[in-house]
Amino acid sequence: MSNSHLATPHPELAPLIAALPTPPPQGGQVDINALRAHLKNTFTNVARKNLGPLLPPEDAIHVEEFTIPREGGEIAIRTYRPAAAAGKIFPAMLAIHGGGFMLGDLDMEDYSLRILCVDVQISIVNVDYRLAPENPYPAALNDAYDALKWMAHNASRLHADLRKGFIVSGKSSGGNLAAVIAHRAKADPVFATNPLTGQILQMPALCHPDVVPENLKDKLRSMEECKDAPILSREQMLNTYRILKADPSNPEISPLLYPSLANLVPAYMQVCGMDPCRDEALVYEEQLKENGVLTKLDIYPGAPHGFSAIFGHTEYGRKWDRDYRAGLRWLLSLTVA
Repeated sequence: MSNSHLATPHPELAPLIAALPTPPPQGGQVDINALRAHLKNTFTNVARKNLGPLLPPEDAIHVEEFTIPREGGEIAIRTYRPAAAAGKIFPAMLAIHGGGFMLGDLDMEDYSLRILCVDVQISIVNVDYRLAPENPYPAALNDAYDALKWMAHNASRLHADLRKGFIVSGKSSGGNLAAVIAHRAKADPVFATNPLTGQILQMPALCHPDVVPENLKDKLRSMEECKDAPILSREQMLNTYRILKADPSNPEISPLLYPSLANLVPAYMQVCGMDPCRDEALVYEEQLKENGVLTKLDIYPGAPHGFSAIFGHTEYGRKWDRDYRAGLRWLLSLTVA
């Protein structure tokens, strides 16, 4: 079975894709500083330019930045909560940025999180997890998980009631981390009192191509079909895995390999059609449903990985953002508080 029709370029995006700058080469020795500069120029700065006019007024939001403890050190986080009448409390969400485990920082999603915080009226924690190659697996995962545990113990500091909603959200490699965190949290006594209530997986990387199960190889074709896709190619994805220095068959690297997807929290997923990671995400969503997990899925035919960040000014990019808010609101509607 092939989903190759989903990779036909969307007509609104086709001329923009053709004009994209060429990223630094990733074969052989990686120049991590060049890659980080490319990300900042191509994604962070462009996204901030697109989103700047949409930012909420300064008096509509409270933003703080501080450090929280982790094993052997500290993690920087940035928190966002709506300005509201004294005593008002909100649901809460952990936001995990993308960047192939080696790129990104607190500024990468800052503008989008400010807008989301006020629009949805939700308290958000943005985590500055350690990056590879300086900090290979499991540093990023452990940092993000420690941030989630900190939230469970410090809801009052966030003006949050986690019974209203306690979400983990991640984009790209952050989607991988969010998926793994949902598995970790379901059996962790830390969350017995304040359990996670939902997960958001945006264009997640969920299975290393070298360890695709035999029975799924006919379904997971996008890594080959989209090997030369813009923004994220097969070689770039493989390099992302290489720098983690981890066993690709470990379910914490390839969550599709978990022996069971049962008893996970409801999931909202966004999947791009022109993305090497497309099919593993579609299969993961299928298997979640087969295991009784509630899901909501939006697919973007003809869109490359990460398109909404740099093409946010397009109608297709705006649709992604609208869908994201609708997906988040759907998860929050499932809570009982």
